[in-house]
Amino acid sequence: MALRRILANLLDNALRYGGEGPITVTQTCEEGHCVICIGDRGPGIPVSEQESVFRPFYRLDQSRSASTGGTGLGLAIARQLAEANGWKVELRSRQEGGSEAVLSVPHAGHGSKGHSNGIGTDEATDRMVA
Repeated sequence: MALRRILANLLDNALRYGGEGPITVTQTCEEGHCVICIGDRGPGIPVSEQESVFRPFYRLDQSRSASTGGTGLGLAIARQLAEANGWKVELRSRQEGGSEAVLSVPHAGHGSKGHSNGIGTDEATDRMVA
């Protein structure tokens, strides 16, 4: 359930603030982790603000907030759930514009909390399985 909620919050954020451009979702598995990236082509988030947006109720600017709604909790919840499971979520700027949310989940048996997280890969296809 945590993975589903994290991904829903990250996708909602990309759809809400990503402008009219496409949203991209990619997944790779390597070095003991599955990494899911959700990118948008919106106005982006300044590097100086990329950690701040994970604070509860933090909003980048009022004009953006007024037109898009929301409570400023989506990214805070995503980060809290990720950390509770020994995962990592962060934001970074895309060269082509916009932002990318990156979720890193250790493969089953590699979780930093000392328990299996139920996430692994299908070795034949390198697809993430839950």
